[in-house]
Amino acid sequence: MSKTNIRPMIEVALFATIAYILDLVTQPMSLGPWISLSFKMVPIFLLSFRWGLKAGAMGGLIWGLLQVVTGQAAGGWLTLTQGFLEYFVAFSLIGISGVVKPALDKAIKQGNKVKSLMVITEGILLGSFARYLIHFIAGVIFWGSYAPKGQSPYLYSFIVNSSSFLGETLASLIVFFALQRFLGIITAGALVLTVLFVWLAMRKKKETKNTEK
Repeated sequence: MSKTNIRPMIEVALFATIAYILDLVTQPMSLGPWISLSFKMVPIFLLSFRWGLKAGAMGGLIWGLLQVVTGQAAGGWLTLTQGFLEYFVAFSLIGISGVVKPALDKAIKQGNKVKSLMVITEGILLGSFARYLIHFIAGVIFWGSYAPKGQSPYLYSFIVNSSSFLGETLASLIVFFALQRFLGIITAGALVLTVLFVWLAMRKKKETKNTEK
C-alpha cells in the first residue's frame, strides 16, 4: 500500500480520536441561555477539507463509534434504531462538508481568501445541518415523550437541537475565520493545530480539577 493511501487512513483515525477527546474533556463556552460554543466538530471538518467526503464521513463514523464503545453514549442511547441514527448516521453525515474540497483547493491555490472562507462556510453549514437534521428527526420520534406537557415533539426537538447546532456551527466558523491568514497552509498545518488545541483543552481541565481539590 502506498504512502498516498496510508496517510488519509491514519489521519481519519487520528482526527476522529481528537474529536472524541475534545468531546470528552472540554466544556461548551456559554454565550447565553440558548447558545454554547463547542469546538468538537472542528477536527472532522478539517479532515473533510483535507481529504474529502469519504474521509470525513469515516472520521465522523469512528467518532460516533468511540462514544458508543467507551460508554460515553450510554445516556443518549434509547433503542438500537435511535442509537444507530444518532451516533453512526448523524456523525457520518458531518463528512458531507467534504463536497466543497475541490472548490476549496482551487480557491486556496488562487490565493482567494474571501472565496476560500465562503466555501468553508458552505461546507460547515452543510455538515452541521446534515448531522442535526438526523438528531432533529430522532428527537421527534424517540425523544418526543420527554417534551414538557402540552409541547409538540417537533417544537421540543427543534429547541433542543437548534441550540446545539448553532453553538457547534458558530464555533467551527470562528476557528476557520480566525485562521483565514493561514488558509494557504491550513491543510498542511491542520494536524498540528488540532493536536495543540486538544493539548491545551486537556491541560485546562487538569488545572480545573487541581483547583477544585
